Amino acid sequence: MTFEKEKIWKLPKDNAVKISEISKSLSLNPKIISALINRNIDTAEKAADFLYGGIESLHNPFLFADMQKAVERIRKAVDLREQILVYGDRDVDGVTAVNVIVNIIRLSGGNVHWYVPADEGYGIHKDILTKYAAENVKLLITVDCGISAAVEIEYAKNLGMDVIVTDHHEPPYEGIPAAYAVINPKIYDYKYPFKDLAGCSVALKTAQGLMLTFTRSYNKDILVCFAVKSGDDFSGVYLCVKNDLEIQRIAFNSVSEIKQIVKSSFRIYTNSSAIKDFFVKSDALLKDKIEVVLAYGNALSDGEIKDVNALFQAYKINKVKNDGQLKDFFDNNLDLCALGTIADSMPLVDENRIIVKEGIKLIISNPNAKPGLGLIIDDAINLKNINSITARVISWNITPVLNSSGRMGRGTLSAQLLMTNDAFQAKNLYADIIKLNADRRWLQYENIEQFKVLLKEQCDLEKDKVFVVNASNLEHGVTGIVASQMVKAYFKPVFLLITDGNEATGAARSVEGFDIIAALESVKDILVKYGGHSQAAGFTIEHSKINEFKKRISDYAEKNYTPSDSGESIVIDGELKISDINADFCRQIDIMEPFGMANPRPVFCMKGINVTEMSVFGNRGEHLKFKISQKGSRNVQAVFWNGEHFSDMLRSEDLLDIAFQLELAGKNEKEFVQLNIVDVKPSY
Repeated sequence: MTFEKEKIWKLPKDNAVKISEISKSLSLNPKIISALINRNIDTAEKAADFLYGGIESLHNPFLFADMQKAVERIRKAVDLREQILVYGDRDVDGVTAVNVIVNIIRLSGGNVHWYVPADEGYGIHKDILTKYAAENVKLLITVDCGISAAVEIEYAKNLGMDVIVTDHHEPPYEGIPAAYAVINPKIYDYKYPFKDLAGCSVALKTAQGLMLTFTRSYNKDILVCFAVKSGDDFSGVYLCVKNDLEIQRIAFNSVSEIKQIVKSSFRIYTNSSAIKDFFVKSDALLKDKIEVVLAYGNALSDGEIKDVNALFQAYKINKVKNDGQLKDFFDNNLDLCALGTIADSMPLVDENRIIVKEGIKLIISNPNAKPGLGLIIDDAINLKNINSITARVISWNITPVLNSSGRMGRGTLSAQLLMTNDAFQAKNLYADIIKLNADRRWLQYENIEQFKVLLKEQCDLEKDKVFVVNASNLEHGVTGIVASQMVKAYFKPVFLLITDGNEATGAARSVEGFDIIAALESVKDILVKYGGHSQAAGFTIEHSKINEFKKRISDYAEKNYTPSDSGESIVIDGELKISDINADFCRQIDIMEPFGMANPRPVFCMKGINVTEMSVFGNRGEHLKFKISQKGSRNVQAVFWNGEHFSDMLRSEDLLDIAFQLELAGKNEKEFVQLNIVDVKPSY
């Protein structure tokens, strides 16, 4: 039997000393530490932040250059009772972003409309703007779209609207649109420290900024004063802070130097009870104005905070932990942003990891907080025999359901399902979405079959570096899914188009090393519009330009893309023996959840194993189930999903090496360890 090209296993470097140090520091299995180091988390501090960091580690929304301008314009619209339009996208990232902004504006008392595109497709459309201008909308807020809509934004301005763009897609090379404010972490000269937020999380940051405008300390001067007693006086460093951003840092040699600034500051935070007593003695009115900050909210004595940086950090952490309004805000929105972040396949590191981790905690603790989401979760758990909600469960069982309505041109249903607090309305909306999901599955099957035929007719499967395929008389909605499946099958960039009248709407999906946005940028003169990420994008083109598009994209690929000929690689996080595998070790692996893009579930290897008791299952016998042992050890169950092409190798009596992931399968007392096989090789 002929096997596919052997995959390259990338084994971890020898980091025994570092692994031992971090393992002892955090009391974790060295194999877990090895997996963390493989993700460049190579110190105890980084590992602690990665594993245990919470919402207090999220970045300040006012690090966005236009954030203050944006939230003050929204606040003005709320205060003046202006009509506001929130304009989103129809995928899960888009509808969750709509929910976040609509919820905060309604909570603030504003007049808000919202719109999710239907059959007209992604992006801002002039006819929709005209409709809402007639309803006297004065402020347009885009979510998960708008960064490439310079023409439409100018049109909105001419209709009398101010425009605030919140988006996470790549800005066009010619620059950002001339909106009133633009909030996008990917703008190259912005100083926001994390570039890979989902659209819903950019909306979350904007909503958080708006919420903070209602606090008494908003835009006020705060003093953070680290003081050291020097005889009868004090010396140290103070920070002037506004909206939790440091705006000035000054060393002082005596408290007399800061007396005036203490009086003029809105509030003062210090590490020293003695310095508070000093000022209160001279002015009793300062008593409620000065607060002593303890390290991370613990009842530690003065002096535990060693410098002004630690004091500032402790001040911010204490503020997050003790602010009930801020906690309620995150409790109402992090579940939404977990859905959007996972659905958009964003890397689960930095802020995304915190948002998804904390969002999943909220979903688990109160799955019915949003009645519509609760219905999907109930079905997922009951119909799929799921143990608990994880990022994978959300990706496989929850977001596809929410995405189905948008793919079928009715994204408003999912937006309403997440927005409603009425259980009866949620049931009706969910029933409609379930029907659409069934229709989506059938449409997906039909389109895949059609595009398979057209791919072979229109492309050279061996020679073409990229595939450009055009279809007609097909329903829109699942082109992106079909393109993704073709990329997996052929490991080449794919551009799929469906012609409808004089225009064709396309979806593009890519592989590592080929930037879809850069490719579309090279042909932007013949596109009606385009937008997206380096690995996934959408575009529209006139039907008459498709042949030119195909030629120019192919020429671009010839000059700018060299496919890897080394074969697909698998990153191995460590080698295990069967004696290493047990339920406790599987639970330790789960501390690295949520798993997803940029933080995949660890892959281990095991060498010299025997296979016994193999069977096949699945509709086409495409999955394999078997048991493995190693040098006479106990047997452990393994499953190879879609591994039918390895059946002959597994049936042989030769020793094999396996790459695999571990999970606890089954429920309650029937729980057991299972190896999910990723790859198999003969033992050499």
